[in-house]
Amino acid sequence: MANVIGVDIGGTQFRTGLFNQQGRLLQVLQGDTLRSGGRDWMLKQVYDRCESLIKSSDLPVRACGISFGGPVDFVGQRVRSIHSPGWEDFPLAQWVTENLKLPCRVDNDANCGAMGEYFFGSGRGTQSLVFLTISTGIGGGIVCDGKVLRGKNSFAGELGHLPMADSHILCSCGSRGCLETFCSGPAIARRARELVERRPDAMGRLAALCSSREDISAKIVFQAAVEGDIAAQQIVDEAARWLARALLMVIRIIDPDKIVLGGGVMQAGEVFLRPVRTFLQEMSNSTIICSTEVRLSELGQDSQLFGAQALVQEIPALVHSITL
Repeated sequence: MANVIGVDIGGTQFRTGLFNQQGRLLQVLQGDTLRSGGRDWMLKQVYDRCESLIKSSDLPVRACGISFGGPVDFVGQRVRSIHSPGWEDFPLAQWVTENLKLPCRVDNDANCGAMGEYFFGSGRGTQSLVFLTISTGIGGGIVCDGKVLRGKNSFAGELGHLPMADSHILCSCGSRGCLETFCSGPAIARRARELVERRPDAMGRLAALCSSREDISAKIVFQAAVEGDIAAQQIVDEAARWLARALLMVIRIIDPDKIVLGGGVMQAGEVFLRPVRTFLQEMSNSTIICSTEVRLSELGQDSQLFGAQALVQEIPALVHSITL
């Protein structure tokens, strides 16, 4: 018997959890990410918290899995993040092994989120699952028969960068017209600010929820929509239509059992999920039967952490001794 550690490194928060072999979360430590601290600051936090969990564990800790909020070269087990300075081409798994004396596997947060939901959340009991995390950006992960589909260059599942339409809006990836530019959190907020700039009278309920146009966020747009603001509801519907179009592409290509939606934007719940389902049904073709279930993440902010600890099953030396 042994325990394992899961680590979730995000741009806003980081979390470190101790799990038993059955995937039960025994203890979790979390903190706010100091972006100005860079890589060295974060590595110290990871080391200190992992050491604390190892000391408090009632069983030996056999391995560590890490979810990283950015691009990861899975084959080389190196972070290749273009979003966070200092992490480019960094051998994170090797660093854990050398400093914490634990075998380690690292993957990006979307793939880990998909694994977390597949084994422990909304995807339990399914053969295939597609996970989208919709927040500041949009990431995706694909799991089939218990295995993550990563692709030749570890880019499989980058659904946020599906080219949806010709557009002048620049995406974080450097392209234009990506899904992320239409229905991520910043995209929804930007659309609301643009509307208010063109038509100040459209501020409506938004005016009571924020002090200025610059303070408008996706959360405020959803709240205004819930409270009956027509302009806010139109913005929500527009984002939902784009997301539904992308989900239909996923269904046509993969035909998964379930599509699970997580991330900060999906905390809006039914106010966003309901129009997504409605538009998806409207776009579907009756001659091509679609039975994929679209539902919210069950694990919420824990999806990536649970998926991180599930990564240990891919460590060759442990694959037979630690099972889910």
